[in-house]
Amino acid sequence: MVLWPRHISSSNRYLLLLLPCAAALLTLFYFLHTEPQVRSDFTTQYPPATRPATSATSNANILIVSAFFPFAKSKHSLSDYESWLARFLQPITTDMYFYTSTEMEPLVRRCRGSLPITIDTTYASPFDIPPLSGLRDKYNEMHRLDREQERHSPELYAVWNAKPFFLDDALSKLNNQTYEYAFWNDAGSFRSEHQYKQWPSPARVEELWKEGAELTKQKPEDLLFFPITGVPHPSLRYWVQDHGPIDNEVSEGSFFGGSPSTVSWWRNTFYAYHDYYMHLGLFVGKDQTLINALFVLFPERLISVWLGDPEAPAHAGLVSKVDEGMLGSCGPEWFYYQFWLASPTAQEEMRDLWERNVRWSWDWWRKREKCRVTRLLTMDHVLRRQFGADWAPPMHTVDV
Repeated sequence: MVLWPRHISSSNRYLLLLLPCAAALLTLFYFLHTEPQVRSDFTTQYPPATRPATSATSNANILIVSAFFPFAKSKHSLSDYESWLARFLQPITTDMYFYTSTEMEPLVRRCRGSLPITIDTTYASPFDIPPLSGLRDKYNEMHRLDREQERHSPELYAVWNAKPFFLDDALSKLNNQTYEYAFWNDAGSFRSEHQYKQWPSPARVEELWKEGAELTKQKPEDLLFFPITGVPHPSLRYWVQDHGPIDNEVSEGSFFGGSPSTVSWWRNTFYAYHDYYMHLGLFVGKDQTLINALFVLFPERLISVWLGDPEAPAHAGLVSKVDEGMLGSCGPEWFYYQFWLASPTAQEEMRDLWERNVRWSWDWWRKREKCRVTRLLTMDHVLRRQFGADWAPPMHTVDV
């Protein structure tokens, strides 16, 4: 029981009781938002796996392939896509090959301006490409198997599943000889202001593929890159080929690629299993679930990046609920690979941009650790870590 002097009113007593609480909160706030020495050092003295990308130059030629086919039922409006197209096509100087309808060609050309682009209007719809030709009715039937059918449509399945064809077809039409690397990039993937220009950075790509070759014991030209957003459930250790597509949140289908030979391998492999599973009566409308299955069947050829990797050295020192994300202030987590594949200069410009933007948000009070560059992962490492060191890829019997 607290004994108060008689001259202190009851209202003032409550204020006196609140003062220690306020002092404690201010002390907590100070320590949360005053960087300890160990964390301050981390921003400049990176562990080996988290150092910024090298600034070496490269003569590697890179092609970006994309497409835009509007349809009635979409997750986003046409005005959304117009805004995103402008952010994608206007700033990035890398050579582009773009598939669209005749009606949308003027919009694409206007957004691109004078920068290099080939616009291909051969196909009025993704259902017109050879691997999907004649499958519209089948996709309509398959829609009933989709657990997210209220959000998806058969037309959207076709857009997703056309990506491997478009990427390989663009290289074929350009005779494959011009580019060392080619990447699919979703037309709507650049959704906010950015500083990327020569993207992906040729030097960064060559650095990562060289590292990937050392880790996988594969040739650089045999490696395919996909970002991931998670790992398969541990029970999938016992998954085999005929279990079908893996409906877990693992792969990100918005960006992928590699050398021309690997792009061709991916196209052949993707559609071989697409057709195989479809003939088994399984759902193949969502490309990510099929991609996940191919990760498990062919892990030796896959390299990746995972922002949410809890064991990544780059995650060290960050405080949950205080720092913005697993690797600091990195913008939308799904698109972390954009930052990760950029040059050191562009990465630093993006850190500054995110820092400026946060000053005008409601979260201004939270400590923002600058975005960190995490390590490259091999799919074999990711899966063995999840399934056990003695896990081995299941047998694959589909002819590719």
